Amino acid sequence: MDKEKFDLIIMYYEIKRLRDEEHFSIQRIADYLGLNFRTVKRYLQMTQQEFENYLPTLGERPFALDPYRAYIVEYLNDYPDTSASLMHDRLKENKPGFPKLNPKTVYNYVMKVRSENNIPKVTKCERQYSAVPDLPMGQQAQVDFGQKRLRTSNGEWQTVYFFAMLLCCSRYKYIQFRDKPFTSRSAVEAHEKAFEHFHGIPSEIVYDQDAVFIHRENLGEYVLTDTFERYRASRPFKVYFCRPADPESKGKVENVVKYVKYNFLHNRIYTDLETINSQAAAWLDRTGNAMIHNTTRKIPFEEWCTEQLYLLDWRPLFPLGVDKGYKVHKTNIIKYGGNIYSVPFGTYKNDQTTVLVTESGNQLIIEDEDGKTIATHAIPAGKGQNVINNNHRRDKSVKISELREQVLEFFSYSTDIETFITKIERLYPRYVRDQLTVLLPCCEKHGKLLSEVTLQYCVNNNIFHANDFKTVIEREAAQNEKPKTPQPGIKPFGGSKTQMIANMKPEKSDISEYEKIFTQSTAYSHEPIHAAN
Repeated sequence: MDKEKFDLIIMYYEIKRLRDEEHFSIQRIADYLGLNFRTVKRYLQMTQQEFENYLPTLGERPFALDPYRAYIVEYLNDYPDTSASLMHDRLKENKPGFPKLNPKTVYNYVMKVRSENNIPKVTKCERQYSAVPDLPMGQQAQVDFGQKRLRTSNGEWQTVYFFAMLLCCSRYKYIQFRDKPFTSRSAVEAHEKAFEHFHGIPSEIVYDQDAVFIHRENLGEYVLTDTFERYRASRPFKVYFCRPADPESKGKVENVVKYVKYNFLHNRIYTDLETINSQAAAWLDRTGNAMIHNTTRKIPFEEWCTEQLYLLDWRPLFPLGVDKGYKVHKTNIIKYGGNIYSVPFGTYKNDQTTVLVTESGNQLIIEDEDGKTIATHAIPAGKGQNVINNNHRRDKSVKISELREQVLEFFSYSTDIETFITKIERLYPRYVRDQLTVLLPCCEKHGKLLSEVTLQYCVNNNIFHANDFKTVIEREAAQNEKPKTPQPGIKPFGGSKTQMIANMKPEKSDISEYEKIFTQSTAYSHEPIHAAN
């Protein structure tokens, strides 16, 4: 019996044992033995007799790749580091009529050929390296990007992208996160933040050939993106790019990327961008830059304290701010520590509106840019909480009494508006401000005449709610805007003078004038006539 069949028999009985005695699931058996779960399922469905009948058929079926065996053996002997996927591509490229096969089929056959012909695969880890001498302090930094999918607090997935810069001598690190891929502009801003973190600029920086920095390789004459080219011209560091597919050239920062992924980000829950950046800064302080480095056997922070003296001077190109505060969103909320907190209505002015946040015991104190406290919240336990003060949702810039007076003045203090407001105050005492805030702009928009007609309609029909008032007046306004059928005009004979006379409208007297005359004449008719003495 050949070795292949013997191994298969051992595998079959081991699968049966794990299933019947250990009660492993199919997937667990597959993971335990390093098999595909479909393979495990197929063997579990075989009885012992079916398996014994199956054994003699092994080796009798020809392999689909047998016609190409000689080519594969020759190619692997010449290039032992060839992967199965690359071999698949070479066969399709150099062998016309090559059949369409599953990549797994090619992989299995290539591994079989390697085993039978004793052609071990030379992996990248077997590449020959020489020791690199330690670089002088302040000379070089390396830059790289990374990304990882994190689970959010509501069970969804969020991809985070991060920028990493490493000072090669001290191994002092800086990382910055974004919730979208880095652009040339955001990468430049990350450089500035890194230099601020390092308290200086290294003499040279090593990069991958990333599209964020390079527009075109041009056979070594790199054409940089416009943004990065202008930035490089404004800073004193030199730029070096690795050759394509050669990450080992900047292996130090490659290790940082792995360190971030498998230490800081491992099993971390994503809440928001501000939180993960603050957590990353804390991680650098306690672990990334505070633990003994495996290679140098020194603490990066302590080494950086010396290396920063050798860095080039750095002064910000654009103001970064000592404390930018926390951004106020359009909905008048801020995000802090993984939670959402409300701020008073009207705090948001534009996209640059920020507030200052401090913690005092278990209280979160929010101040405006002038240092005035505008909100205080209790800090909840955990993350993902919405801490909302309902009073913040109302516009208190105008007092209720002033708002009431404005509405009364608009309607000339009529009896109907007095009735309407009194009813609102009685039915909705907690929402008087909200009701009047809806009512007044609506009336000002549609004018006094239509507002008075609508008010009378609402009072007569016992409608006492600002939103209902708004619905009625908007319906009436829509009906009034319907186009009317034009009346046919009169075409007079004659010239322009006759046309002008036809267009003239006679003046109209006010009815009050006639009432005045009528009243006076009536009064005169009842006066006694006195004879002259």
